[in-house]
Amino acid sequence: MSSITDTSDSSTLQSLLDDAVKQYQAKVGASLIEHQLAIRLRSCHTIESINQVLEEQLQAFRKSLGNDRHPKMTKSILHTVNVLHTVFTGSGTALRGLQGAIQAGHGVASVSIPPIRLIFSAIGILLAAVKDVNAGYDLLFELFDSLGNVVQRLDIYTQASPTTAVRKVVVKIIIEMLSTLALATEQIKQSRLKKFGLKLFGENKVEGALKKLDKLIQEEVRATAAQTLGVVSRIEKNSRVIMDGDTSHAKKEKADQMRRDLQHWLSPPDPSKNHNIACEARYDGTTKWLIQSDTLVNWQSSGSLFSSIIEYIDGMRKSGLASLAFFYCEFGDDEKKNSRGLMSSLLFQLHDQSQSYSDILSKFYLDHRNGSQEPSDTALANCLKDIFRCAAHPPIHVIVDALDECPKAYDTPTPRGKVLKLVEELVCLNLPNLRICVTSRPETDIGTVLNRLKSHFVSLDEEGGQRQDIEAYVRSVVDSDLVIGTWGEEEKTLVIGALLQKGDRMFKWVSCQFDFLRRYPPERIRRALEELPDTLDGTYERSLQDIDEAIWDYAHRLFQCMAVASRPFTVEELAEFLALDFEAGEIPKLVEDRRRKDPMQAVLTTCSSLITIVQEDGWYGPSGSKLVQFSHFSVKEFLMSGRLAAAQMPTIRRYNILTTPAHTMVAKACLGTLLLLDHDEWFTDNSLKELPLVRTRRHETSFRPNETTL
Repeated sequence: MSSITDTSDSSTLQSLLDDAVKQYQAKVGASLIEHQLAIRLRSCHTIESINQVLEEQLQAFRKSLGNDRHPKMTKSILHTVNVLHTVFTGSGTALRGLQGAIQAGHGVASVSIPPIRLIFSAIGILLAAVKDVNAGYDLLFELFDSLGNVVQRLDIYTQASPTTAVRKVVVKIIIEMLSTLALATEQIKQSRLKKFGLKLFGENKVEGALKKLDKLIQEEVRATAAQTLGVVSRIEKNSRVIMDGDTSHAKKEKADQMRRDLQHWLSPPDPSKNHNIACEARYDGTTKWLIQSDTLVNWQSSGSLFSSIIEYIDGMRKSGLASLAFFYCEFGDDEKKNSRGLMSSLLFQLHDQSQSYSDILSKFYLDHRNGSQEPSDTALANCLKDIFRCAAHPPIHVIVDALDECPKAYDTPTPRGKVLKLVEELVCLNLPNLRICVTSRPETDIGTVLNRLKSHFVSLDEEGGQRQDIEAYVRSVVDSDLVIGTWGEEEKTLVIGALLQKGDRMFKWVSCQFDFLRRYPPERIRRALEELPDTLDGTYERSLQDIDEAIWDYAHRLFQCMAVASRPFTVEELAEFLALDFEAGEIPKLVEDRRRKDPMQAVLTTCSSLITIVQEDGWYGPSGSKLVQFSHFSVKEFLMSGRLAAAQMPTIRRYNILTTPAHTMVAKACLGTLLLLDHDEWFTDNSLKELPLVRTRRHETSFRPNETTL
């Protein structure tokens, strides 16, 4: 492979770099070699010392900014510097030699400072120039946000040796970065800040320089080289586990087969469905305050709502800067509310993010007789710890959302207790490259454990960003809703004010009130706002009152089924409970005439405000079928709580769900359905398809009730 130091390529690139340094000095009036900041940075040998010099330049500038603004700017600047330092000086980077190759010439730029230090010096000079200009925040934040996107793309070259063509493009990128920083510093010094701030990304020289950078990144030679390097790198890393003579196709087949074997063996719950639902439910533009907060920045650099964090870290994973495994605890799914489901899901997500992780999990599989033996919970935990211990770079981010949805009753130790014990064991490993984020409502048992483990903490009720998100959500719904959007400005203003005043930073409470307010004509909205309940419990009580008295027992029956089910019902399964006559005797009987032609409509009209319908992905039933869930975990909790049992109104109290009667009712329904199989007219393939509560298996002659119910 040719090197940049060979032939005339080296001198050509050296000349380009020298010219860039001269042009910088002409524009800015400062030397990247002789400036006092350049001299100081030249003596810095660690990223910490470099950051310290740059932070000193930011201190004076920070005084003119609000406390909620400067952390975002600091994060953007230091992110750019850190990535550049990693790409060009990291112990494993193939671009490390590029510095020596360029400075081997005899031009101005190569006297005593590597190319990457030229960039750091230019950044320091820009910070020194802008520190006396209070309006410079937007300038710096937007500029370094753009530069950060550029340098992050260079990270791929830390994985393999770049070709001569790639090195040329990298040097050109360095030159264009110097030009961009020079233009920004020049305009600052010329005191055109007001105009410059408005046109930073308009039609000016800085915009042109940034477009050149983007064009360089998109060049075909770089894209082709990056793709080639990625393939070569993966082949090199995987070679030790591939038999001699294997082709690329054979290797891919082998890896795909191992993935299928692991998935069949571990049976990991898939959190992606929960994540997609959370992303779709999240209002566009919200949670940015969390992503840009000091807490998240510090958590990433230390040794979901949170679907936003997952999306943010996943972007880093796709760039090769992080490994990511996440899990959504879910009260309605047995596989997603215990430590075994959590561990198997994390292992399966991580195994193909690194060859080292894959090797560990493959050995784990072989040690259990090629997957013929089921691993114990202890074995799963030890395998997970082995993967975390081998992680040197990049850092592993583990995110567990809604821990409070793991139950804390019935078993000893409880499912929730087992998850908390696992989290505690992982945190106590004190691994520098392991980041763990756990979200939960503030429940006592969870707080007792997490409070002694946490390094960073965010309480949504105390964050101003949460209120801002709710306000943005409320204003958007009021303006765009098909009903409320047609009201006059006075009524809209009243709604916004009342919801923000009573909302108390609770998204769920606010969204429930919109369902209530849509029923009222604009002229009666004042009265409706006065009647809004103050709490989420009060909101649910109002929803129960709204259920038609003639079908309250049907609604209660469906609530019971959903509360004790081990996995979500399909709409066809749940609607079947409405066709059963529970007064026919000890065992209920199926009444054909009570079956509804539209099962979804039957379920929704019975208790629509407290449930939701989601699309099945093939895990619990045919792909595309509809599943019924409570609209929020707090609904189930409320229905089974002592608070509802102690409600003053009998018409509200009667909806309280007791576990044993609920299980008994569901079991009777299953038995009644199974007894139908004693009759010849039901014992046919076509007839069985008409019994949603019976699950049949192809090529089997035995039948069993839906595993949700028993």
